[in-house]
Amino acid sequence: MLQIPFDSQLLKTNLNEYIRYSTFDNDGVDLKTTKLDNAELPNKLIMKGCWALFSTFLLADVLFCECSFGGDTYHHAGPKASNSQKPHIFMVIVDDFGWAEVGYHRNSTYKKDVYTPTIDALVNEGIELNRHYVGTSNQPSLNYSFQSGRLPVHVQLSLTQPCQPRGGMPQNMTGIAQHLKKGGYATHFVGKWDVGMATPTHTPAGRGYDTSLNYFGHGNWMWNEEEWQGSQNNASVRPPCQPPTCFKDFWDTNKPASSLNGTQYEEFIFRDRLFEIASEHDPTTPLFLTYASKVAHYPLQAPLEYQQKFSSIDQINRRVYHAMVNVLDDILANITTVFKHREMWNNTLMVLTSDNGGYVKALKGPCDHNTPSRGYMCYNGEAGANNFPLRGGKYSTLEGGIRANAFVSGGALPDIVRGQVRTGIIHIADWYSTFAFLAGVDPFDHKAAQHGLPPIDSLNVWPYLTGQAPISPRETILVTKDCLLHKNWKVLTGKVIEANWGGPNYPNASTTNDPIDNYTIDCGSKGCLFDVAVDSEERHDVADKNPDTLNFLLELKSSLSQTIWHNDPGHPDPACPAAAEHLYGGFYGPWIDVVTTT
Repeated sequence: MLQIPFDSQLLKTNLNEYIRYSTFDNDGVDLKTTKLDNAELPNKLIMKGCWALFSTFLLADVLFCECSFGGDTYHHAGPKASNSQKPHIFMVIVDDFGWAEVGYHRNSTYKKDVYTPTIDALVNEGIELNRHYVGTSNQPSLNYSFQSGRLPVHVQLSLTQPCQPRGGMPQNMTGIAQHLKKGGYATHFVGKWDVGMATPTHTPAGRGYDTSLNYFGHGNWMWNEEEWQGSQNNASVRPPCQPPTCFKDFWDTNKPASSLNGTQYEEFIFRDRLFEIASEHDPTTPLFLTYASKVAHYPLQAPLEYQQKFSSIDQINRRVYHAMVNVLDDILANITTVFKHREMWNNTLMVLTSDNGGYVKALKGPCDHNTPSRGYMCYNGEAGANNFPLRGGKYSTLEGGIRANAFVSGGALPDIVRGQVRTGIIHIADWYSTFAFLAGVDPFDHKAAQHGLPPIDSLNVWPYLTGQAPISPRETILVTKDCLLHKNWKVLTGKVIEANWGGPNYPNASTTNDPIDNYTIDCGSKGCLFDVAVDSEERHDVADKNPDTLNFLLELKSSLSQTIWHNDPGHPDPACPAAAEHLYGGFYGPWIDVVTTT
């Protein structure tokens, strides 16, 4: 029997001593939303709501559903599926992937700037997720939220560095791969980790992945895997990387990836590992393969032949960015073809999402062309991406920062839902419970509960994706203390950065001295209000026209903000670079609780 801790925004949102809950008929069609005093909430209706959410699934029968009002845990039985019936799961997370950087988000007039035929075909064969949300780049949603099943406000409030001893996902939270291992899955991770490195427990292997090929930090240089230490300002030469202040960041499961370091363009090294995993996997065993691409994080680097495809783009940052995206598209074509040739695709669920919007800061200098055989590389400023027509960028709580390119595809989806667009709210954290359900395992984080850590926020969206539930189970996301999404509304307080729009060819010569990053709006304590379901570009602040809605949302935001969890990551530990230099031969790796042999 599975234990499903319902999200507070679904059945038990406490606000002014009231509970909001949903009731369905047994077919999950007649949805009604009601508010009752806690003491009046009838067990029968809670039972009925639970049955509607979990009674009908496409993978297998559900045995029964058991709910009670006495506690926070509800129970339902998992799918009766053997390992061979459980779907393979291919999770793709793209870094700093602008809304306008895919063909399916551009009309024919502006499609020549991008070339993503594989992604566009996968969307056409699957489901486009139009309101799939993540955190801003100041919040670590790429892997923290996904791996932990929590909103960023409940796992880590800001980006941390690998050498911080309590940085990343807290040690006593359970990762999604650990759950799927219990469901019989083979688990593999490739790409950007950025979830912590201090102890072996913090690494992918410590979080349940059988193998990994990864870097630990926010980014690295793609031809030699040296750590990226941040953008430059009008530099003409790439800064050197030398111990004891700079190291290589490349790891292979439980050791430095020294044999692969510098052998070819990094994303091709990742491609080859993905190919190897998919080619050698036993199709009768369910596979969980996570690919967290370096594309298209700074610094911008792409093979010359890819840059040449986009030579018509004069602005170099934008040219190299689009070349990197095209590299990703080709890799996805390669890997999905392997799945198809091995007859795995018909039983695969593929999910792709960005971790946040694209960067829209100033150029702060030209791109480097000192190595012509490798084309340009851009490390000044942070520019090249485009979120048109959305407002804002990767550091902003506007839609351009937190509404992600996202879709699901693969043969595990029923034919009837293919080609559809889902407009309900989904958060990247929701894949945690969704994947756990498909694996037939309990997503509840018992270890975190034992250590007094926040529970998961994740909601199972599989019934919504497959058409068994008419709306998404998620209706509320506390993005930050100053940003709340609730149904079709977004309320913002305080100063909001990157508060402008770019055109379809952003950045360009006319924006060199006028980037989106120059603009802010001040919503103050009064608040700005946007109906982002109909005004996704956030051009109309409707706070004055909807005072009751504004006040309700401000009160809800204030209430939910009381749940924000603060985790002190600690100062960078000098023992971390010492271990890189003396224990790992110039590569980063865990340095606490490490057993060494002589």
